[in-house]
Amino acid sequence: MTSADDLRAFKRDGRIVVVGASLAGLRAAEALRDEGFTGSLTMIGDELGEPYDRPPLSKQVLTGWVPAGGTALPRRRDIDAEWLLGVPASGLDLATHHVRLADGREVPFDRVLISTGVRARPWFVESEAALDGVFVVRTREHAESLQRALAAGPSRVLVIGAGFTGSEIASVCRERDIPVTVAELAPAPLVGALGAMIGEVAADMQRAHGVDLRCGVEVARLEGDAQGRFRRAHFDDGSTVDADVAVVALGSIRNTEWLRESGLAAGTWGITCDTGCRALDLNGHVTDDVFAAGDVARCPNPLYEDRLISLEHWANAVEQAEVAAHNMVSARADRRPHLSIPLFWSIQFGVNIKSVGVPTFADEVVVTQGSPDDHRFVTAYGYRGRVTAAVSFNNGKWLDHYRRLIETAAPFPPPCPTPDQPADRKPVPVDFPGPALLAQGATVVVADHDPGERRVTAVHRHRPEEGRTTTTGTPGTLQRIFDYSARADPYPLYAELRKTPVARQEDGSYVISTYREITDVLNDPHLSSDLGNLSRPPPPPEEGATSTFIHMDAPEHDRLRRMATRHFGPPHTPGLVTGLEGFLTAAVGSLIDDVAGREQIDIVDDFAFPLPVNVTCRLLGVPREDEPRFHLWVNDIMNSIDYNPETDPKEKLDKGVQARKDLRQCLGELVEQCHGRPGDGLLSRLANDDGPDGRMADAEIVATARLLLVAGHETVVNLIANGMLTLLRHPQVLQRLRDEPDLVVPLVEELLRYEPPVHIIPWRVAYSDVTVADTVIPQGSQIMLMLASGSRDPKRFHDPDRFDPDRHDNQHLGFGSGIHLCFGGPLARRETQIALSELVRRLDRPRLVADPPPYRPSPVLRGPIHLDIEQGHG
Repeated sequence: MTSADDLRAFKRDGRIVVVGASLAGLRAAEALRDEGFTGSLTMIGDELGEPYDRPPLSKQVLTGWVPAGGTALPRRRDIDAEWLLGVPASGLDLATHHVRLADGREVPFDRVLISTGVRARPWFVESEAALDGVFVVRTREHAESLQRALAAGPSRVLVIGAGFTGSEIASVCRERDIPVTVAELAPAPLVGALGAMIGEVAADMQRAHGVDLRCGVEVARLEGDAQGRFRRAHFDDGSTVDADVAVVALGSIRNTEWLRESGLAAGTWGITCDTGCRALDLNGHVTDDVFAAGDVARCPNPLYEDRLISLEHWANAVEQAEVAAHNMVSARADRRPHLSIPLFWSIQFGVNIKSVGVPTFADEVVVTQGSPDDHRFVTAYGYRGRVTAAVSFNNGKWLDHYRRLIETAAPFPPPCPTPDQPADRKPVPVDFPGPALLAQGATVVVADHDPGERRVTAVHRHRPEEGRTTTTGTPGTLQRIFDYSARADPYPLYAELRKTPVARQEDGSYVISTYREITDVLNDPHLSSDLGNLSRPPPPPEEGATSTFIHMDAPEHDRLRRMATRHFGPPHTPGLVTGLEGFLTAAVGSLIDDVAGREQIDIVDDFAFPLPVNVTCRLLGVPREDEPRFHLWVNDIMNSIDYNPETDPKEKLDKGVQARKDLRQCLGELVEQCHGRPGDGLLSRLANDDGPDGRMADAEIVATARLLLVAGHETVVNLIANGMLTLLRHPQVLQRLRDEPDLVVPLVEELLRYEPPVHIIPWRVAYSDVTVADTVIPQGSQIMLMLASGSRDPKRFHDPDRFDPDRHDNQHLGFGSGIHLCFGGPLARRETQIALSELVRRLDRPRLVADPPPYRPSPVLRGPIHLDIEQGHG
């Protein structure tokens, strides 16, 4: 049979599966039928209901002009497809040509189109994201719920993020005469997409319409009331805003996790494709039976130096879907590339903003028509002397002119095509990351510049920087950090280590010490937290014990973390953590009462050490009569963590082993007693919960409780002790905290950066070869992350060795980052805030007995083992 015969047979009887039943998926299905495909067509979507249009959700639906149910996408033709809706895809098997669904079914295919799109990036603290009144906007249900909340007339709306979606929502609020505060970490709205010039115009526009616009600040915490309703936001500058509604508009996440084991070049950046929308595998080879389209696809564009570009644009999704559909049913010689120039629009504050091209691919920008002051103008963007994009405010009719300039690589700056030439046409720097932004996460090697012949290899990669190439560091620096003599002040050694961002050690492990590389690794799905993935896995630390979810990877980690987090705050358990506030204050007060009259106090033994056990026992629902045993067990476990076989008696280790066994047994008995007896404690809630992920096994509940008791204890003890030590070394800040109690919130955040409780994550494991800062880390290698070094990286933090509770933009690594961000972080923060506030308020002229104090042996969990202070007259 000839290839033409094969193609005719495929078009007549083949099987095509489209994963992602939204705009790109539907338009591709229609195009397939238009192209003459009569075989079986299966549409898989994770949402129930017919495909709908998303742009109206943040515009017409929120204003009430269009009901959420009125956003269905118009059908261009019947597609005669089998619809499998409400069940997401969970895997792709290229060897057997099957799509696996989350319910266990498998769907066979001859060719598959992936158009799974993106989802809204949620608020980073799950318990705060679950507050009633906190929204994202991506689905029809999201928009419908937010519309109802706006129609109820909230006293104020907080919008977190001033990109296009956030700005459009703020505009809707002002149209409805609702007070709105917009918080944006960048210097101005839209800066990340359109640069500083447009950002200034957008900021003026928002403020002119009554928006309380706050730029250069970060929302640190969302606070709810006892009923689990959002009521207040805390900013990193110490200020607060009271509001009834918070809309999280922090961008999107591409839906590619289900492809992790597929062998495709898919990751956080999307699915790497050729210009014909054919997906590439991890080795850079084109997969002839797998195609991608829409927001999830990442394709090279010859107009932009063949950079891999991902676009979340409506027009791009439609055009790409039609190209993919054509190529799926066409002979190789008849396939066509997707080479259209991106188009985008947004309506906000009465202004129609339109763009053509890729504004982020530019180094200069110039106003070519009209006046920004009048909010009616056009700006052209240029890169190395040629036009690459244009943006218009209420002047979109000229964009076709600029499209032709982009297509022909016209010189920049271009002449003004109309009489309304601005007085000052001098180009200025565009003032956002340049073309390198478009290639983040991938390295592209082009073998030939002919788009029809070039071969593209895409491999997972972290962002390299010039001057940071390194393959081997100096192992001696790490050894000096681990030596006890460095415990009091390891920071000069961290600075030395940062000269080699990725340092290979003699044992084949790798040490990463700079902020950008650490955060990349912590957010990289190619890195594992499971020690079993090491090339030489160690024996399990506890025989017979179930691992905690911090030692697991997705999807099991995600399942257990979701189940535990459901009971860590609203809406399911609004009083569980917030209801501890009174208990925390009383517990702190009681411990201070016990030492108030003494001239000398050990902050660690007398205060920091007993507090977290009291709090966690209360949280878990441990009977009061059992609490003394829990204190003894935690004490023995903590002592054994610092065990040194050369200097400590073996009894110290043995007592820790026995304490772990006794603690597991006791927790298991308590969990067993909780079955069928719902109560307020976390053990009871987990034992009786049949939520969407099912019920935790008893051993999993015990493991989660152990995590809170032991890991939570280590964190809080060190954070309180390091915090008090830092305040005593900075008496002017201590006095400020006495005078300004609200300072404690940003102060604790700065403590987490300046003197964190955990200095090192001793291991992550590479699933496959990964490249970090131009260093290839082989599969199975151990990776050590120097968190405390990253939080003092001068390339990320200004004057990083200065303790500054007024510091803005404080995205520290004190609680890690990514999916393993500290589970108990919100509780640890509140414990420390109350502890330090009360200690400072009630202690009488406290002063250090010894500086530096004696430290724990561990370089990982760094903190004083004793912190003796004197108070009163001395």
